[in-house]
Amino acid sequence: MRWVRRWIGVALIAGLLIGGWSLKAGNADTVAVDFLFGEIQLELWEALLCAFAAGFALAGAGWLWAGLRSQMTLRRYRKEVGGLEAEIHQLRNLPLASGSESSDARGFGSGG
Repeated sequence: MRWVRRWIGVALIAGLLIGGWSLKAGNADTVAVDFLFGEIQLELWEALLCAFAAGFALAGAGWLWAGLRSQMTLRRYRKEVGGLEAEIHQLRNLPLASGSESSDARGFGSGG
């Protein structure tokens, strides 16, 4: 089974290299990329690769932000649950009322 995974990995790497080589060969024309403060000349495949990397970075940053927010929320909820569990533990360990106090509370005291 291990050799099958290796062959699949080798095939994926070879496919990626062949795909990248054909992308470079098919898109070798030079294009002008205009920025806010200037212009640069790049080959088309380089511009495509930079655009893909920028999109990947922006999506990754959004994913990272959402993950951090959910982790902080989870941490806050776990702290809250821990506090509530400690409170329940304290309430369960309270001493029970003595016999005279409990009978007075129900109205069956000796006074009357």
